[in-house]
Amino acid sequence: MPSSLRMTGFQDWGMFGYFVGDAVMEARPVMVGDLGQPDLADLKHFGAAAASSGGVEMYHIPGRTPDAPTLEAAFGGAAEPEPLHYGEAQRRAMYDSLNSIGNSEDVDFVLIGCPHASLEQIGRVARALEGRTLSAGTELWVMTPRALRSVADRNGWTATIEGAGGRVLTDSCPAMSRVAPAGTKVFATDSAKQAHYLPAILGIEAWFGTTEECVDAAVTGRWRGSLAPAAVVR
Repeated sequence: MPSSLRMTGFQDWGMFGYFVGDAVMEARPVMVGDLGQPDLADLKHFGAAAASSGGVEMYHIPGRTPDAPTLEAAFGGAAEPEPLHYGEAQRRAMYDSLNSIGNSEDVDFVLIGCPHASLEQIGRVARALEGRTLSAGTELWVMTPRALRSVADRNGWTATIEGAGGRVLTDSCPAMSRVAPAGTKVFATDSAKQAHYLPAILGIEAWFGTTEECVDAAVTGRWRGSLAPAAVVR
């Protein structure tokens, strides 16, 4: 599955994963192209999205995932199938699909994490909240593993998030617990997985965007996100 876009962060990887899962369902996809240097958070969001729109349990990026050092190894000697292309039109379609359930721009609830937020992601939330306070009508939950919460505590990030009115929670997520703040009608998230699942589970509207766009929604109580142009590889 070749891509002509250069991935610039886990929002891009989430949309790419959402496209791949829908395209291959339960098959084992192989991605090639100028994919940059994805970190663990990028790959986590890709895998979570691919398993949400489809049923992908394993994927290969030759030279990056350990089971497939080469394209030939990824296919185990079998003939390569007809490739599917992922470009700007497909990226736009995934963004529109993930935001198709959003209608009202008044945001009650902002969810960061699920897949659980990395330390880098928690730090981004804390930096975006410095000197700011959440809207009186909006809640912010940052979901992360217990061990990472302890590190965030030591870094002062938990205090910054809580000082702004947000919460740092551990070892669960609203989709698994089927719980959101009382009265939630519209939520915003940086997770393609949660934009897919939570509307169906809780019957609420969804907005999908970057971490910073989600923090802005928590502070203003309004969704103002938009899709930035992708870096196209010629």
